Amino acid sequence: MKRSILLLLAGILATTVSLAQVTGRRTIKGLQSPESVVAWKNGYFVSQMGYAPDPAAKDGNGAIAFVKGRKIKYPRYFNDTLHAPKGLTIIGHTLYVTDIDHLKGYDIRNRKKVFDLNLEDRAGMLNDITPANDSLLVMTDSFKGDVWLVNPHSVTMKRLGNIPAANGVLYNPLTDELYVCSMGPDMNGKGLLWHRKLNVNGDVFEPVKNSPTGLFDGIVQLDSSHLCLSDWTTEIKIKQGPKYGTLHVYDLSTGDDFPVLVKQSPADIALDKRKGLLIPVMLNNTLEIWSPEETESIYVPVITGGKPGTASAPVDRSH
Repeated sequence: MKRSILLLLAGILATTVSLAQVTGRRTIKGLQSPESVVAWKNGYFVSQMGYAPDPAAKDGNGAIAFVKGRKIKYPRYFNDTLHAPKGLTIIGHTLYVTDIDHLKGYDIRNRKKVFDLNLEDRAGMLNDITPANDSLLVMTDSFKGDVWLVNPHSVTMKRLGNIPAANGVLYNPLTDELYVCSMGPDMNGKGLLWHRKLNVNGDVFEPVKNSPTGLFDGIVQLDSSHLCLSDWTTEIKIKQGPKYGTLHVYDLSTGDDFPVLVKQSPADIALDKRKGLLIPVMLNNTLEIWSPEETESIYVPVITGGKPGTASAPVDRSH
């Protein structure tokens, strides 16, 4: 009897320790409509569209915050007028941000603006952005659907294709694969995951095998076999918002899609340097910082107990 009790207690203790490791999530409160996030050294830059989340309003309410530890250290890191900043990425010491019809760059060290590409006559609503290498960027325009390759040094652009309501973008230099997730025609929630080779002339965007469907925002590569897409759900109402959002874990090798419920309005997700998931929860005005263990729980079979996307305790379903 004593041995049985000891074994039971050992099992409970092991489970408790395991869940404690997996659920090490931090939530940063007090942001204003956070849209995108990028890790920098021991903190995170977060784009904020302002207290009124209008993605196309030139109202001057936008800002880039810097988060460190468990708080917002600088709510406005750069002293420059921004309207509805969205996608963020960093090359060297320059942080690039899309702001409706401008692509701007800021030197992180001195906080000065060092680049401003004015696309008022060409862009609709610039959205996500990702580096292709140390001198090229790939950028999406959700209103016009264009996907652009931008050289900020020569200030030149090349159109890579057109996808209805193109949003999140990701480039894998090891496979030369460029991925773009979309929100669907007229942002109707029937968006797909598209791909093409970046450096193959004449290649065009096509949906991936068994593409998931949704109102997709951000995209990250979890490992060599799995992508993760954030999905607002099939209908978006800015003032009320859907009750839940979804993370779609897409298996590149099999074409399988494993959905995981999360809080409403998961925007442009990212990974930190430890491979922990970063989720701007726009309508909650928060940034969720997941531990690497919690992030792995949505796609690593040994943690989920069978197949990706089946985690229950690590994923917050209480809302």
